[in-house]
Formats: sequence, structure tokens, C-alpha cells
Amino acid sequence: ASCLAKLLVPPRFQHSQILLPRNLPAFGNHSAMYQNPPQQHPPQQYQPGQMAAPGIVMGTPVPEAGDIGKMPVSQVPPEVRNGFVRKVYSLLSVQLMVTFGIALYMNTQLTPLWVAKHLGIYYMASFGTLAMMLGVSCCCADALRNFPFNYAFLAALTIGMSITVGFATVLYTTDSVLLALGTTAGVFLVLTAYACLTTTDFTGIGPYLFAGLIALMMFGFVISIFSWLTGTPMVGSMVHKLYAGCGVLLFVFYIIHDTQLIVGGEHKKHQFSVDDYVFAAIELYLDVINLFVFLLELMGDRR
Repeated sequence: ASCLAKLLVPPRFQHSQILLPRNLPAFGNHSAMYQNPPQQHPPQQYQPGQMAAPGIVMGTPVPEAGDIGKMPVSQVPPEVRNGFVRKVYSLLSVQLMVTFGIALYMNTQLTPLWVAKHLGIYYMASFGTLAMMLGVSCCCADALRNFPFNYAFLAALTIGMSITVGFATVLYTTDSVLLALGTTAGVFLVLTAYACLTTTDFTGIGPYLFAGLIALMMFGFVISIFSWLTGTPMVGSMVHKLYAGCGVLLFVFYIIHDTQLIVGGEHKKHQFSVDDYVFAAIELYLDVINLFVFLLELMGDRR
């Protein structure tokens, strides 16, 4: 369910940038720039908070001066970009605290027998979450940029995913859940630091990650069908461990990719715009949740 939710994240309207020198003509005879050498302009003084246009942005409509919410995060003043990043990680922190709080409560208070008797709640949460993602992706992606719908959607998504993850943790020992949780936190912090500090731009690998996600889901589907047809439980087998390991590797790269989309800076091939803070929070939230679930499957001991 968490992988499907990641697959159904609405289009983020990322901005692709190709920065050209200011004096390069966009159309017509390019030899003109050799016939007429560029004029020397005196340096301009900018007030604090005012943004100097670095060049012509090809492929992205230039927003109006007052419509800063549609601008890529690397093209806004530093205080606006920092506010965007703080908002994203504040939302993410609340989401993760709610999710792991519910998951730990269910793990310590419920039993696998209770889960088997109440699978209807699990299916309701899972399919409800997927239905919300599908609905927003198909017809009202722009609504996630408008308050208060975006916060209401985020809250509903978080509750649904928390219940889904909680049901999964009940099947594992508490020590395994805590181990997976600690590993997830450590990996996420290290990958976040790496994504911010590295000079390598990972924002262009989104299509390859998407293809990898589809392949991973098909792998899991084939395992499930094989287990159902043969009656052979695949949980704990080498094939299942391989599946979980592939999931961990995929979402490691997803975390780096989505972090660079958020922080902007030198990583400019694709970016979020300022109003996409809910999209950004959902992206990272699903990355962390999927990483946790796959680590739990890879390292966890079942009850």
C-alpha cells in the first residue's frame, strides 16, 4: 500500500531550468551577438530580499513579481527558501511522530491474532489512503496548494498510513520494530546530510526511480501470486529478503532525490515551487515510511 501511495503522488510541476547568458538571443540570427558586442552595464544595487535575475529561464514561464509561490525554490530569496524548507520538515516531523507513535502503540498493545480478526480496518485504511491519492492525482492536484484543504488531506493521509504501518508492525517483535526505527532515523539523517552537501545533482533521476518502483511492485506481485498458487510461504525466504533489500536500496535513492528537490541550492535540474510544500512533505514522508517497512521486512523477526 505504501509503494502504491508513492506511485500515485500527484504531479509536482517541477521546474526544469537551462540558464543562458543574459545577452544570448533566444530566437533569430545568433550571429548578432558577435556583430554587436554586449554592452557594459553598471552593477545594480539590490535591496535585501530583492532577487536579481540570473538569466533567461528556458522552459519555465516567468512568474509575475508578486506570484512568488510559483517560482522554483532556487530562484526565490534565501529567507523564502529557508521558510519553505522549515515548513516541509516541520510537517514531516509531525507526520512521522504520529505514525510511529501509533505504530509502536499497536505493536505493544495488540497481537497477531487481533490483527487477523480485524483485517477489515487494515483494508479500509489501505484502500482509503490509495483512493485519496488517486483522487487528488486525477482531478484536484492544485487543491494541495490551497489552505485548509492541503492540511486536511495531509492529516487524513497520515492517519491512514499510520494505521496501515501499525498493522504491519504487530506482526514483528518490539525489538525488531525499534531496530528498524532506529536504523531508519540514522539512514535518513545521513542521506539528508549527503543530499545537501554533495555536488552531484540527483534531481534528474526521477524517471529511473519511477521505473524501479514499478519493477519492485511487479516483483512483489509475482512473489504474492507464486506463494498463493503453490501454498509456499515466502515470508522470511531468500527471495523475500532480496525483495526487501531492493526496496531499501530504491528508497535510499528516493530520499536523496526528493531532498534535493526540496532544498534546491546547487541542485537545479528539477525543483519544487514554493507552494508545493505539501507535495514535498508527502514525498519525503512516503520515502521514510517505505524505507522503514522494507528495513523491518529485511531485519525483523516475526512473532
